[in-house]
Amino acid sequence: MVEADPVMRGARNGFLVTVVVLVAIGGYQFATSGTVTPPIVVTWIVAVLTYYGSQYYYRRSDESGDAER
Repeated sequence: MVEADPVMRGARNGFLVTVVVLVAIGGYQFATSGTVTPPIVVTWIVAVLTYYGSQYYYRRSDESGDAER
């Protein structure tokens, strides 16, 4: 696996922070009110779709990049 450049590492760290904040907010809401508000649920859905979308995109990019070499 190729070492990520600083921008990619920054993006990964930012995504990790977003997920940790979502876990904290969702856990707090669930613990205090027994439910999680729709904006948090929608943000989770967007985060998951972004994660899997980027995996798909970079796997396709890696496969096409390897074929060109």
